Amino acid sequence: MEFLDVPTVLKVSALFNLMAALAWLTLAQAFRIAPRAGRLMAAGHLVRIVSQGCGDCTAGWPALLRQALPEFGLLACAVLLLLALRRMLRSRLRLRHIAWVSGIGAFAIAAGLASGSGLAPQLASALSVTLLSALAVREVVRGIGGRLSPIITACTTLPFAALVALSLAHTAELLLVPGWDDHILSGELPTPARAVLWFVVTAGITLSLIALMIWRLITRIQHLTYRDPLTGAMNRRAFEQALIGAQAQLQRGHGFALAMIDIDHFKRINDEHGHQAGDAALQHCVRIWQAGLREVDRLGRIGGEEFCALLPLGAPADLSTAATVAERLRSSLAAQPLRWKDTELALSASFGVALPVTSDAAGEIGLARADAELYRAKAEGRNRVCVAADLTGMAGA
Repeated sequence: MEFLDVPTVLKVSALFNLMAALAWLTLAQAFRIAPRAGRLMAAGHLVRIVSQGCGDCTAGWPALLRQALPEFGLLACAVLLLLALRRMLRSRLRLRHIAWVSGIGAFAIAAGLASGSGLAPQLASALSVTLLSALAVREVVRGIGGRLSPIITACTTLPFAALVALSLAHTAELLLVPGWDDHILSGELPTPARAVLWFVVTAGITLSLIALMIWRLITRIQHLTYRDPLTGAMNRRAFEQALIGAQAQLQRGHGFALAMIDIDHFKRINDEHGHQAGDAALQHCVRIWQAGLREVDRLGRIGGEEFCALLPLGAPADLSTAATVAERLRSSLAAQPLRWKDTELALSASFGVALPVTSDAAGEIGLARADAELYRAKAEGRNRVCVAADLTGMAGA
C-alpha cells in the first residue's frame, strides 16, 4: 500500500470520528435516543481522535506523552465502547468486570512506561483491548442472538470480532517480531495497511452500533404498540390478536382457557386516595400477576381495572389447571398489600375462568363466558375464582 499517505489516512479517520461523535451527541441530546449510550460513544470517538495522532501533530510533544497517549487512549476507547454496548443492550455485564480488566490494563501500561520500555505498555494495551473486545462480542451475541436471524447477528458481531482478531494479531506481533522496542520509542507512524485496517474496523463498529440502536428503536416502538403504557401488560388490541392466534391453534388440538380479572372496589381506591394511588394499584397488581403466571401465559389489560389472562393448556378440556393458575394469582394479590405512602392498601380481585369454543374464530364467546363467571364471582362476595361448570359445552361446539 505504498500509494497511501498515512498522515492523510489518519486525518480522514479523525474526521470520521469527529462526525460520528457529533452524530451520537445529536441523537443523545437533541432526540433523546439512547442518551447514555450515545454520550459514551461520542466520548469514545473523541478519545480515538486524540489517541491516534495525526502525523506531525504530536511531533513536538514529550516522548513519554507521545508513547502514553495512544496506549491509554486505545484502552479508554475499548472501555467506553463496552459501556455503551452495556447500556444499549441492557446487558447484565457487571461494571466490576470491566473495572478489573481496565484497571489492571491501565496499571500495566503505567508500569511499562515507568520502566522505560517501549514494548511493555503497548503489549499491556493490546492484551487489555483483546479482553474488552471479547467481552463486547459476548454481549452482542447474548443481546441479540435468538432475537434476530443468525445472518444479522453474525454481521452485527463481525466488526467486534475483527477488533479481537486485530488485537490478538498485534499482541502476537509484539511478542514474536524483534525490534519493536526501537520502533515504538522512535515514534514512527503505523504502516499504511495498519492505519487503513484500524479505520475500517472503527467504521464497522460504528455501523454495527447504529444498527443496534435502530433495532432497539424498533423494539421500543413495538413495545409501545402492543403494551399498555401504565402497567406493561398487553393492550386490548394485542390481546385480541393473541386470542385469535390461540383460537386458530385450538383447531389443531392446542387448548387454552381465559381468566377474566377485575380488581375489587377499585373506584374506592381512586376516591379515597387519588388517581395516583389507583395507578400504583394497577401496576402493583400486574407486577404480582406477571410473577405468578407461567412463561406461556399472556396477560392483557382489557380496560380500566379489568384484565384477562390467556392460559394455554396441555389438554383442550384441562380447566382445572387454569383454575389453579387463577387461584394462585388471587391468593398472591390478597397476601401482598400495596404500600402507598404511609398506608397499606389491601387489594383483592375477582376471577372468572372458562374454556373457549372451537368455532368461535375471534374468541368472543369464550370471553363472554369468562366474563359471566367474573360477574358471578363478584356477586358471590368478590375475592374468589369462579369456574364455568359446563366443561363439555365450553370445550367446543
